[in-house]
Amino acid sequence: MSTNPYIKEIKANLPRILSLIDRDKTSSSYGMGDRYHWAWGLIDFGNGTFQGLAHGLARLWKNNLWPYPTPDELFIDRIHSLFLGAKNLTRTDGSLEEAFPNEGSYCVTALVAFDLLSAVELLSEDIDKNMRDEWLEIIAPMINYLKKADETHALISNHLATAVAALILWIKLTKDNAVEKKAKLLLDRILSNQSSEGWFDEYGGADPGYQTLCTYYLVSVHLNKPEWNLEKPLAKSIDFLWNFAHPDGSFGGLYGSRCTRFYIPAGILALSKENKKANALSNFMSDSILNKKVITLSSIDEPNLIPVFNSYCLAATLFEDEAIYNDVPLLPSISKDPFFHYYDKAGIFIDRGIDYFTIINTSKGGIIYHYQNESLLVMNGGVIVKKNKNFGSALSNSQVTFSDDKKTIEIISDIGPMPKSRPGPWQFLLLRFCSISLFKSFLLREWVKKSLVAYLIKEKKPWPIKNTRVIVTGKFLSFKDKTLIKNGFEVVKDVNNFVPIHMASQGYWQMQDENDGDRNDS
Repeated sequence: MSTNPYIKEIKANLPRILSLIDRDKTSSSYGMGDRYHWAWGLIDFGNGTFQGLAHGLARLWKNNLWPYPTPDELFIDRIHSLFLGAKNLTRTDGSLEEAFPNEGSYCVTALVAFDLLSAVELLSEDIDKNMRDEWLEIIAPMINYLKKADETHALISNHLATAVAALILWIKLTKDNAVEKKAKLLLDRILSNQSSEGWFDEYGGADPGYQTLCTYYLVSVHLNKPEWNLEKPLAKSIDFLWNFAHPDGSFGGLYGSRCTRFYIPAGILALSKENKKANALSNFMSDSILNKKVITLSSIDEPNLIPVFNSYCLAATLFEDEAIYNDVPLLPSISKDPFFHYYDKAGIFIDRGIDYFTIINTSKGGIIYHYQNESLLVMNGGVIVKKNKNFGSALSNSQVTFSDDKKTIEIISDIGPMPKSRPGPWQFLLLRFCSISLFKSFLLREWVKKSLVAYLIKEKKPWPIKNTRVIVTGKFLSFKDKTLIKNGFEVVKDVNNFVPIHMASQGYWQMQDENDGDRNDS
């Protein structure tokens, strides 16, 4: 492929990205990137994530990929304004937020610290010592927060990897080794929870989409700390990930723990010179990005825009140097060599036939993605049961039985309510009251976050309903459901593409959405 798919997406989105920044020097929000806060005035705090776009802009500039005739002074002034905006948004404890005031977001603080440090590293030759020192002073409180605080409301590997990458880059630029102990602690937590199957834990399961983001940050750690020997964990990650590029060019889906189907390219591309599976995956997905057969930068909404943008900027600089091998292996989804494999810890079964490819999540009631050649013929998220106005689906405690030849799968699942409620005015009023009072206590704030995760993401108690799904695999895959219904409950028909949890990062558009529709060939 000669067309750089990443720079094409970057050029298409750069105008809206540059429009995010408040460039009015008379404004109290000068340099902030959250337009809902500084321009529209619709929220009472600024999402700090936007300040991290300094990273991507700096990377384009230093690699001669900047598409506009911008004077040097204007470009540096824009980057400097993002640092000043970050300083203005930083709380007294060094933290930033994205969801509510005084959130103390460990993830966002880490993300912004990493991205601003990356900008410092990239632009060190373009700025004087005084400005460099000023930028590092702005980042220092964030690093101190990462050192003393922690993320305790859930195990989210990509968040922890972001913090490790930030701490290691801080050490590299400042020679301050005092944070290395915390970086090792966080990295040990990620690796000790990496499954022997290769996946990194995301809310208690495997999610290929978020694993590409986690891999991106761990690659940064690997490049800056090669003595930490991350080759094997990263190779295991690639061994797992390359199974989830589909024949039609899409990636991931409802079978992931977070139901995402985006692909973050830079980490896999960075590994492609030393790992042939990474090379195969990167080449395949580059073509998908070019043809919008996977979620691209253009489909990402603003809260998730900046880390994806920054990854695309790095991928754009790496694309021209991408290794080309004569013996690159074919991805499992497009290989003609039949095989099946069961990741029993993830609950994911993969069946590759001569002219079909199937992925089934057995732990979530039997979610099915079934392709014949490049066509998605069956996509089914499982059974939906309705009680009054509440919907329920399979919980992730399914009992799974395979026939001896692995051709028939029986999955017995409890059915429970889907946590998909949205906050109303009273909930927001309570949240704002807590934001200016109770949330100044770290312990109370973390307790509330755990409660929100339990309410919005974790599964509820099962209803007195069970479903038995029997799947017959093969080219002409079929499945049947037997749902033990009680009074007051009903099975909902003809809704097959649904997300059973609250997850903001799902549902982005890709080209196949225009012709896939709901598939339910039972």
